[in-house]
Amino acid sequence: MRWLAIAVLAGSALAGGAFAAQPPKIKPLRVIECGTGPEERPTVVTGVTITPDGRMIAAATDDHTVRVWDATSGELHSTLKGHADWVHAVVLSNDGTALGSGSADRSLCMWNMATQQPVFQIPACKHAIAAVSMHPNNQQLAVVGFGKELEIVNASSGVAAQTLDGPCLDIRTVAFAPQGDRMAAAGRNGKIRVWNVQTGASRPDIETGGRRIRALAFSPDGARIAAAGNSPAVNIYDAATGELVMSLAARPAKVFALVFLDSQHLATGGSDNRVTIWDLDSKEPDSQLVGHTGTVAALSCDATGRTLVSGSYDTTLRIWNLTDRANSSTAWRKPATTR
Repeated sequence: MRWLAIAVLAGSALAGGAFAAQPPKIKPLRVIECGTGPEERPTVVTGVTITPDGRMIAAATDDHTVRVWDATSGELHSTLKGHADWVHAVVLSNDGTALGSGSADRSLCMWNMATQQPVFQIPACKHAIAAVSMHPNNQQLAVVGFGKELEIVNASSGVAAQTLDGPCLDIRTVAFAPQGDRMAAAGRNGKIRVWNVQTGASRPDIETGGRRIRALAFSPDGARIAAAGNSPAVNIYDAATGELVMSLAARPAKVFALVFLDSQHLATGGSDNRVTIWDLDSKEPDSQLVGHTGTVAALSCDATGRTLVSGSYDTTLRIWNLTDRANSSTAWRKPATTR
């Protein structure tokens, strides 16, 4: 039996490389249950946003509301009611004074966070809204949904300033570059369309293989775009040329959300119920954030990249201190493969 055990262990090392060691797992700093009031039900979270200073978090949920919390204490700050259907997307202004939300009821709502009342609520898509992004200047909202159009709306007045043709009939994600000069959208057909924000002109679509894209994110310098969804990989492209820069093997999970933490680290969340932090130098997982029991549908980080918030189908938000990741990941290196 002793020789059998040694043989099995040796075989495992040969097949998987030093016993197929895994990157370190990090537990959340705080867990927030969504919908725990006496007359509430647990609510699925499909959108999250955190202010750059990391003090305020908002979540879009399936009970037609937007909830806002103090990120430090976990105390519920407000519950914004006005939508008539599932709220799919939410975004906070840089200073936390204004919040935009998009819903399956086809309406875009802009909220004054001081009064907790709508500044405006307008129809912004022919069908349900899937995603909303706010320009870094806080003056424009890009809105997409289950149609071909991308709408640009003035964040102060609610006036639709521009309508652009999107890359497909079912657009799931839209994002502004941090510098505000570019904007990208993608969806069902796997094509990414990138626009010059000032002129509204687009370059030829980036072809990614034809599988649905659920999430897009620009790198901090705006030079690269990360895209993921039903593809077996997270792909990163040159934003100017559309050329593939690198691929990260995400299989078997579908990726629903991603965000750059800094120029060399990307966070992804998806159907494997966890958040993976990728080191873009090695193209390997740096660490994994565990605890969710349902698909991770939304991610957002503060300006430092050290505080990350995730929202899930398991009806929770989780706040992660990524300083823990830095401390634990320095001691871990992917072992060399034994042949």
